[in-house]
This record gives sequence, C-alpha cells and structure tokens, in this order.
Amino acid sequence: MTRLTTLTLIAACGFAALPEPALSAASAASMDDDWARKDKVANLRALSQRVSLDVTDQPVEDIFRFLAEVTGAELEPIYLDDSRIDGIDPETTITIRANNIPALLVLERVLKRTESKESPASGYTWQFTESGTIEFGPKSELNRQQIVELYDISELLFIVPTFDNAPQFDLQSALQSSQGGGGQSPFQGGNQNDDNTLDDEERFQRLVDLIQANIEPDEWTALGGNGASLTTFGNSMVVTAPDYIHRQINGYDFWPSRLQQPRRVDGRSEVRILPDTRRRP
Repeated sequence: MTRLTTLTLIAACGFAALPEPALSAASAASMDDDWARKDKVANLRALSQRVSLDVTDQPVEDIFRFLAEVTGAELEPIYLDDSRIDGIDPETTITIRANNIPALLVLERVLKRTESKESPASGYTWQFTESGTIEFGPKSELNRQQIVELYDISELLFIVPTFDNAPQFDLQSALQSSQGGGGQSPFQGGNQNDDNTLDDEERFQRLVDLIQANIEPDEWTALGGNGASLTTFGNSMVVTAPDYIHRQINGYDFWPSRLQQPRRVDGRSEVRILPDTRRRP
C-alpha cells in the first residue's frame, strides 16, 4: 500500500514514474496456481458435458480425439511410443456405447476397457497436470509427476473418552440421607473406563497403515511400490504422491463436495469425482 501511494504522489508532482518491480517468485507462483486451478475447474466442467457415441472396434486414439473435440477439454493421453515402455497403444480397438452420458464417465469407461485388453503392469487412470490439463494412462507414468501435500490429522488422532459404567441414581438412598442428615451422594459408580490406551504414535501408525492398505496399496514405497511415500510431521502427514493418489485421499478442494463420492471398489477406498451436470447460464 505504501509503494502504491508513493508512486501516486510522484506522478502527481510531475516526476517520471518509477518502473514497476518484477513480481516476486512467490507472487508469480501464486498466480500460476490460480490459473492452474481455474483450468482444472474448466476442464472438469468441460468433461461434465453429456455425449453420445456408438462405436465397434474403434481405435482408442479416435475416441480420445472425439472427446476432446466435442467437449473442448484439454486431454493428454500417454501413448506407447519409442520414448516410453509404458503407455496406451493408440491402435487398441474397443467397442463402447454411451447415450447422453457425461464425458468424464465415458473417459473412465474407455480407460477401463482399454486396460482390460492391454493388461498393463499398472492400471490406467487420469489426473491433473501442474498446468491444469488432464492426462491419463498407466499409473507407472503418472507416478512421475509427484506432489507434496501436508494433511492435518489432529482431529483424527483425538480420542473421545468412553464411559461404559454410567452412575446410578438411588432415589431411596437419597431420601433417607436427606432425612437423617447424611451427605452421601445419590450417584453411585460411574468410573471412566477408557479402552483407548494407544499413544499418539501408535494411533498415527494405525491411520497410516489404513490409508496405505486401502488407497492404491501397490503404489506405496513402504509396501514395495514406487508411486507414493508418507512421513509424519507433528500432527500432520506429509504425502508425496501423484495427483490421482491425492484425489483418492482428500478429493479436490476446488470441486463441490456434493460431487465427490467416497466409495469402496474391489476392497479399496477412493474418492470418486462426479461430473457437474447442472445447466449453467
């Protein structure tokens, strides 16, 4: 505020205006994050559009191109080529029928059917890039884009005391005590019995084990994978992982909560992102 006021006074007095200082690295990074955030929302909304298609033995490359052209979403398929050993074969053919279905769900179906035909070492899924576009392909390739997130889990570590021996109210004893002048309390028993004897470190480890066992268990380094790692910092978890794993842990804060559906698939937990099919002006 002081800098702006000074420049205004200089200009009013007829002096040459000082050159605007370059944006700091932090400010530039913040602006990039805002733009990427807007692009992510725009691409999810684009894939929320309903599409229809009916194809038989069609190369997946054509289907991905169709989805991009019809919706306007920025899609980046990871294809198998000379530069990588893992990727989607663009010539793989699939049969799919979709009638007035959100494009995001069609994309997920196409990936699932392509995966079943190609049987890659790791499954196929989608995620956001740093710039906000949507890339999809084998998890082994998506794992190359690592993001570090800090998750505050202090509320999850808090244990509510358990009372399994509530005090009993003896009305007759209370009346007799009042007549005889005694001061015995009418409440009997009520000792607290807290079975949660684990310390914070043990509870923390249980939470870590739960996450790694239910969310992409094949990708955690602690379980023999190479896609994600998890460490502790105070009452927080520091997770280094690709976007598709962060999505399954906590969803997206820029997308309506009503469109984020926790569910279990094949014994694994995830947060599924749903398309926004409401009509917008």
